[in-house]
Parts: sequence; structure tokens; C-alpha cells
Amino acid sequence: MDERRPGRPRARSEATSQSRRDANRDLSPRSPTRGLSDSANYASPARRISGVKTTGDVGMEGIRRRSTARSARTGSLAQRTTLAERTQGQFTMGGPEDGPQLRQAHEPFVQPGYSDLNPAYEQPANAKPVWSLAKPLPRVVRPGMVPTKEELLDSRLRPERPAENSQKLGLEVDPNDLEQGQIPKMADPRKMAAQVEDARLQRESNFVNKVLTGDVGSSRVSRTSSARRRRPSVRFDAPGDQLSIVPEGPSAAPSEAGEDLPHGSDEPLEPVPEQPEVDTAAADALPDLSALHESALPEDLHPLVQELVEDEVHNNHTTWSVIRTHHREALAESLAVFVQLTIGFCADVSVTVANAGNPNTTAWAWGFATMMAIYISGGVSGAHLNPSVTIMLWFYRGFPKRKMPEYFLAQFVGAFVAALTAYGVFYQSIHHYLLTSPSTGIVTSFVTSQRQTWIDPATAFFTECLGTVLMATTVLALGDDQNAPPGAGMNSLIVGLMVYVLSITFSYQTGAAFNPSRDFGPRLALLALGYGSKLFTNPYWFYGPWAGSVCGAMIGAFLYDFMIFTGGESPVNYPWERTQRSIRKSRMKWKKRLRIGRRRRGLSDKVVA
Repeated sequence: MDERRPGRPRARSEATSQSRRDANRDLSPRSPTRGLSDSANYASPARRISGVKTTGDVGMEGIRRRSTARSARTGSLAQRTTLAERTQGQFTMGGPEDGPQLRQAHEPFVQPGYSDLNPAYEQPANAKPVWSLAKPLPRVVRPGMVPTKEELLDSRLRPERPAENSQKLGLEVDPNDLEQGQIPKMADPRKMAAQVEDARLQRESNFVNKVLTGDVGSSRVSRTSSARRRRPSVRFDAPGDQLSIVPEGPSAAPSEAGEDLPHGSDEPLEPVPEQPEVDTAAADALPDLSALHESALPEDLHPLVQELVEDEVHNNHTTWSVIRTHHREALAESLAVFVQLTIGFCADVSVTVANAGNPNTTAWAWGFATMMAIYISGGVSGAHLNPSVTIMLWFYRGFPKRKMPEYFLAQFVGAFVAALTAYGVFYQSIHHYLLTSPSTGIVTSFVTSQRQTWIDPATAFFTECLGTVLMATTVLALGDDQNAPPGAGMNSLIVGLMVYVLSITFSYQTGAAFNPSRDFGPRLALLALGYGSKLFTNPYWFYGPWAGSVCGAMIGAFLYDFMIFTGGESPVNYPWERTQRSIRKSRMKWKKRLRIGRRRRGLSDKVVA
């Protein structure tokens, strides 16, 4: 009888292999710029290219070898611990927290040289903001948060004391506590408003001074750090075609200008004197803010927050890839809408022509079709799938409005083609069904309407509105990284289950569109197929999926931001001064775009002549 322990031979082999791996680790070259990182800055060992070019690094094929410093499949005997010890007891309802070993286990194999031929694969995470339903929504600095150039110049000429508004009301406060938002609840709302105003002005002043001194690169732009170094937003040595800040004096250095700024550092603020003296020399040493040219930037950004946009890396192997690069988001959005609605329409038609199908089947189909669509384009376009969601994310989360027309077109085109595709697949079954049944069932399989004769317009409107309110609230909750966002890519599944729940809840009365493109695109398709203009005689097509859905999305987002969300990018958290600032910036931008000022100047010149 063999009494040897079955685990010993395997343990010796692992120890031997571990010693060999340690030896190889010492011999393998490491990249000077992309070395080993911790769990926050993790990068796959297969995607890490060595920066040392030696004869031993290059094989016969001329491909550089990658470092094998870490392996996702092996580990030492000391790492064999229990799950509770590895996670330190930090369990959640979604399972243990993600760690380096778990991420390594899901890393794909990458052949050496692949990233050299496909540089986009080495794109760092969160290189640009994506307003996606598949992950937490981005945190962006909106134009209303950043002072205008006129406000900056005015504040430098007339510097205010920290906590000036609070002191006017006789409050003894610490400016550092105000900046951190430590404002107690008081019986007098005016005292709380004064402290809030002081805190906002101090934060904005510190942020602007950081940018002007070139120190903004050290601030946190994304909660997920990337291995690639970000390009600084404002540089003093920038070429002429880029934004720069030009000091007025010949001997004024950037660091010196930053030191002369009032309250421009991150050091704790000193106690406020009763009668501060205004340093006029500090205002003279400030950089010339007129060098900031807003016209050289995207429409929705401000020069002071330019670093939120980073140049992407693209592969572009063919001519079509160049076209796809410039319209990738719209193409992804259209494909996702096509997949979602094709599955949904086919499920509805299947239940209709079968005459014995279960209506709940369509609800499951719509839910999982939405999940599939989010997985398809969630990382590219965000998978809005709905003009109401796009409008909501623009108004409440800073989605660029310059992208909205392209998104709308993609969503309606995808819905139109999906309806034609579903009708073509079931063409023979539909005609067989029409031999013995009216066409009402086929029409209601593609478009939403008042399903029963006793449903009046008010009931139909509020049905669509309430359903969209619940949808918008859930979408923003899933996208809030400070609430309880699901991990491991579960957003798509949860949104799909949400669509299923809403479908079985509200589809009896109207069909539960909650989406203008989901109803309007199929109407145009049925109109092209010869179903007549009666599709638009009932005004439900406007006040149901259009007015009801858009109003519901705006109301649902307002409720979430009013009661839960704390981010400054939401207009609910905007003070009235920042709202006016955004309006002024938008008005000036449209004047530049329409060249209103130039036209007036040209007319005045003609009159003088």
C-alpha cells in the first residue's frame, strides 16, 4: 500500500518552477516607463513591452520579447491562503472585491509584437469620458464650474478675503473647514448660503490657480489611473498653435506667478485678518489670461479643463478604418439599437402570429436584448439606445451636445432597419396571419399605442412618463460610483432585468415604449411597407413615446440628483450664478459661431466710410 502523500510531488514541482521563475524574473528586462504596478495601476504582463533593446531581446523574427515578471496562473506556496484572508473579510453582496490575481486570470493572451502593430490596444483605461450604461458615468468639469476670463481678471483686480460673505453676517468660521464643505445646519438659511458661497469661491480660486501655475496635472482626473502619462493641459512652452499662458513681465516665471497668486496654494489657509491689504503687485505679475483662445478647443470644453481630453491612439489599417474612427460611436450606437430592436420585434411578432404565445415572453426578450445591446456598444458609444437617455445625460451629466445629432440619427436609423428586418424574417408568417386576422395585431407588434379602448390620452402619457422616471432613476443610480455600483460588468445584466420588470409592469396599457426611436422608427418602416397614414392619425405617437418619455427622463434624473447625487456637474447642484455663467458662455459661443460681432463691426465700418 502506498502511503505517500498525494500533495508532496506537486508541491516540490511548484517550488522548483517558482525558483526558476524567480531566476527568469531577475534576467528578464523591465521597461523603464511601464514597470510593475500595484493593484490600482495594474497592467497585464502580456501587454507590457520591454523598453531595453538588446540583442537578446530580439528573436529571429525581429519581435521584442515581453517581460515575464508576473504570471497569472502560478504563485508561490505562501500565497495559498483562504478566501477570507485574501480579501481581509471585505465581502459585499456582489462578492469579494476585485484583486490583482482575479484581474490577471481574466487577461487574454497577447502575442509579442501585437501592440506594435495595433497601438490602440495599449490605450490606457479611461483615456476619454464615455457616458456608458455599462459602467459608472464619468466625472467631468462642466463650463459652469470654471470662471470666465472676465471673472478671473476681475477677481485678480479685486481679491476677496476667504470667508468674506460669512464674516459679513458675523460668523466665525475656518476657511479650511468651509473649503471641505464642513458647514453645520443652521436656523437661518442666509448664514448657510453665505458659507456655501465662500466655499465655492475658494474651491474655484484654488482650482484656477492650480491650472495657471501648471500644477493641475497632479490632480485626480479619473478614479482609474492609467499607465500612460497624460498630456498637460496648459504649458508655458507650448508652440504657437496651442494654448499657452504668457507672463506679462520678461522675468516672470511660471512658478513665481503661481506664488504671487492670492490663496493659490494647497497649504492650509491662515486666519483671516480684519482689514487685509490688497497686494497690487500680485495682480501685475499674473499671466495674461487673454492668451486663452476658446475657439481652438471643442465646443463643450473650457481652456482651463483641456486635460480632460486626451489624444487617442488608433490603428487605422484601411481607408474604412479612418472613416470608422471618426464615426465609431454613431456606428456602434446604431448597431446596438439594431440588435436590441430586431430581437424585440421578432419576439413580439412571434407571440402575435402564434395566437397562443405567452405575453411575458416578450418582456424577457426585450430585457435580454437590451443587455446584449449594452454589451455590444457600452464601451464605445455608451449604449444609450434611447434619445431620452441621451438628452438626460447631456443635461444632468455633461454629455457633449455636439454628439447628440449623430446619436439621434444612429438610433432612428437602427430602429428603422430593425423593423424592416423583423418584418422580412416573418414575412410569410405575417401574410398567413393576415388571411384570418386583422392587421391590428401586426401593427401593435412593432409600435406602441393605447392597447385598450378605455385608455385616454392622460393615462397613456403618465404611463410612459412614470415608466421612464423609474428607468432614469435606476440608470443614474447604477452610474453613480459613490452610491453602490455593481462590479464585474454587471451593469448590462441589471439594466436588462430592469427593462424586463418595466415591460411586464407597464406594457398592458401602452406597450411600454419609454423610447422615441423604438416607436417612431417602426412607424416609418410600416408606412414604407404600405400600412397607410393611419399610423400617425392618432396623436399618441407624439405625447406617448416622445413627450412622455423625455419628460419622464428629466423628472427621474431630477429626483435622483435632488435627493442623492452630490456631484457638481448636475444642474440641480448648480448655484444660480453658475447657471448664468453657463448661459453667458453659450451665448458668446453662438455669437462667435454665427459671427454676429463681425457683422456688426463690418456694418459700422461701412457707415463710417
